[in-house]
Amino acid sequence: MMAFQDLQRQFLAHLRNPELQSLPTGFDQRGVGVYVDLLYNKFNESLTTCFPVTYAILGETAWQRLLRDFIAEHRCLSPYYRQIPDEFMLYLQNERQVIDDLPFLPELAHFEWIELVLSIAEAEPVVSETLTDTHILDTVLVFAPVMKLLYYVWPVQQINQAYQPDEPPLVATQILGFRDAADQVQFISLNPATASLLMHLQNGHTATQVLQELGKDLNPSELSNLMLFGKDILADLYRQGAIIDINAN
Repeated sequence: MMAFQDLQRQFLAHLRNPELQSLPTGFDQRGVGVYVDLLYNKFNESLTTCFPVTYAILGETAWQRLLRDFIAEHRCLSPYYRQIPDEFMLYLQNERQVIDDLPFLPELAHFEWIELVLSIAEAEPVVSETLTDTHILDTVLVFAPVMKLLYYVWPVQQINQAYQPDEPPLVATQILGFRDAADQVQFISLNPATASLLMHLQNGHTATQVLQELGKDLNPSELSNLMLFGKDILADLYRQGAIIDINAN
């Protein structure tokens, strides 16, 4: 039994890294090559679908090297095909240490991956209610059930083949990601003030309460402007589908 298990381990090691791990004696190289290609192609199909921008920026050669490193080095804990992108993110964030990698690679990949996460998250269908300015300011708001506030050092929503920054900007990138009533994933770029407002609203307070607390050191005129700013921002988020209702309790 131990000899058979050793043979299995050697065989699997060759499938994962055929360039460095020799094939056990007795196996046909050409026949096993079919399984090597099948393994790579299934991973490649899943990951190029989930990470199209990352793939386009890296190009075929660098992408193949990254993918083969992932297959060789990462121990997947899930047997499910859908969770290959999840395992890839674990590898990029926690295991990969290659100094020649693009500095924004983990964050860009995470931004692409989060779209998949939001798109498949289980939630009740969204029904958006009619809200007035009074509702928006003076009642506890209900946001889309599938939603995440995202924080990145790099401007991930702008990075593409034509724009690949060498240094992160001074201001971090904050994004609201959510799934709207049509089950479409949306991303909205936030400035720091809006991101702070949304974080405080997650604690069951009304917009008026949060804005008054944030503006407690302002004079009356400045506070009035802050209240107007907050109302306009939240009304826009309501129009875009991130806010769907109020908590009547």
